[in-house]
Amino acid sequence: MSIREAFADRFGEGEAAKIEAAAEMHANGVNDGNKGSDPFKWAIAICIGYQCTEIDSYRAHHGITADHDEIKAWVYEHADLATHDGDVDYLTAFVGGYDGWYQAGAS
Repeated sequence: MSIREAFADRFGEGEAAKIEAAAEMHANGVNDGNKGSDPFKWAIAICIGYQCTEIDSYRAHHGITADHDEIKAWVYEHADLATHDGDVDYLTAFVGGYDGWYQAGAS
């Protein structure tokens, strides 16, 4: 099962589509040139960077209804972001904003 399928299985197809749409909304030519081998991991990474699941007004703007803490816990346990091989939000990475979202050294 792909990461996207697993996310949709847990949170619903609509939430998975909202994550993808939110990430595309924030694609800016710097963070989307290389979506990596798993574009849904890219979408998750971009949504983390832009706090799409975290800030209430951003959640409302994107229509994301799944609980932020549940998404974060699920991503930590299942998305294996440490293996993401594409672009991220580089400012977020620089300031440590991805800390706590993935298991360091996971493969």
